[in-house]
Amino acid sequence: MSNPLPPCGLSKALLALLPGAEIASRKQTPWHSATFSGERVTIVLKLTGDDRAERAYAFAKALPDTEFNLRRQLVADILVSEMQPSEDGVLLTVDALLLDE
Repeated sequence: MSNPLPPCGLSKALLALLPGAEIASRKQTPWHSATFSGERVTIVLKLTGDDRAERAYAFAKALPDTEFNLRRQLVADILVSEMQPSEDGVLLTVDALLLDE
């Protein structure tokens, strides 16, 4: 993948959980409720390799129960919302709600 995006805190944590993955895209939008503020984040990871389907499934299954240690943010909700085969890998769409501490 050419010209990869520089990872943010959540991106770095996801890449640490899924070695060999690359960030294909990342979108962040502000989020607010009556008592909290933060952001909604969508990160698309690309996973390649012979065992990519098994690794993608295991990652998706474990992600909602994963504890994250991010600077100044709490992960309120996170999941893999889509897994899509590509020419040379699997694309995993991760959706998260991050709350400001």
